[in-house]
Amino acid sequence: MSTFFSISDAVYLSKKETYSLQTNSPIVLCDFDGTISLDDVTDTLLAHFGQDGCDELEARWEAGEIGSQECMSKQIALLDASLDEVNQVLAGIEIDPYFKAFVRSAQDNNIAVHIVSDGLDYAIKTILANHQLDFLPVYANTLLHDNVRGWSLQFPYSDVNCQKQSGNCKCSHVRKQCKNFFPILYVGDGSSDFCVSNKVDYVFAKDKLIDFCQHNQINHRPINSFDNVIELIPTIRKTFQSRLMRSPLTNAEYNEGLILL
Repeated sequence: MSTFFSISDAVYLSKKETYSLQTNSPIVLCDFDGTISLDDVTDTLLAHFGQDGCDELEARWEAGEIGSQECMSKQIALLDASLDEVNQVLAGIEIDPYFKAFVRSAQDNNIAVHIVSDGLDYAIKTILANHQLDFLPVYANTLLHDNVRGWSLQFPYSDVNCQKQSGNCKCSHVRKQCKNFFPILYVGDGSSDFCVSNKVDYVFAKDKLIDFCQHNQINHRPINSFDNVIELIPTIRKTFQSRLMRSPLTNAEYNEGLILL
């Protein structure tokens, strides 16, 4: 029987991320796949190394028959690759060309940036390390390897009450982070970001998330890349700094604040 281990623990000597005790400071929570990375990392790995059955699982997930946790767990178990082969593919995955500048701008303005993804922790950390960004906290599913060609997943951030049955419940992160950070802003692009988008203070939306926010009347800014988010950083504190309690933006605040940019 194969013995699986966390590659992140072995390679990055990582421990489970803890939440900052910093209070009343802004935070930007970022999805990774398709938001920071230009391509979906899990889909890319499955396209290279997935065995028969991956497409059927994806179809069942898209049809709502299974949650993303079950889908990903079974798909990752169908990977057939060595660690070196996986690393070669990860080395070719590009990120948003403005993301690094966005992180620097956020740091200069005392705004925290955390990665919250329903993807693979080792893949995310490896790609970030390739761009000297591995200091960013990453909350994602734990990728396990048997040191041969077998793969598995663990879900340290799952929640039995998650509406989408995700491996990583993003709404749960927001509930925990709202104790220490204000405002909470979110950057995302797809269906894994739908639930969380109406639980944060403001959304920067790409692709499918734009339509979802429009349809559900969620205050958001459509973006193409992180350069659009950089434009708004100088106004984030100004817009929220006079607010003593967390509550939705009024129409006047919305019109006079973030939307001006």
